[in-house]
Amino acid sequence: MANSRQSGRVGWRTAAATVALGALAAGSAGALIVPAVAVGYAALSCIAFLLYRHDKNAAQAGRMRTRERTLHLIDLLGGWPGGLIAQDRFRHKTRKASFQFVFWATVAINCALLGLLLNSGRAA
Repeated sequence: MANSRQSGRVGWRTAAATVALGALAAGSAGALIVPAVAVGYAALSCIAFLLYRHDKNAAQAGRMRTRERTLHLIDLLGGWPGGLIAQDRFRHKTRKASFQFVFWATVAINCALLGLLLNSGRAA
């Protein structure tokens, strides 16, 4: 069976990240959240995507890698959708269980904090 990159299909990670970013954009357009929140997630996602790509390229070339804690920090701050897309696109960090555990913990913490922010009315 061909992987999603070879067959042109979108993997579940990319689909999930696209839904998350789309929800943020819709929330911003519907005045449920301030546009800066959606823009922040988009910008951090781009940075995360580039960091994951750099790390994958460095791993393949035997060069100095991006620290995992750097990847996790950018994911925690809101770049996790970009990190998720990069994991799917580059098939990077998807098999390392310890990385995935911390990654999903950062996603859960980030989403919980966003929920608290939305409930407090500060993101609106």
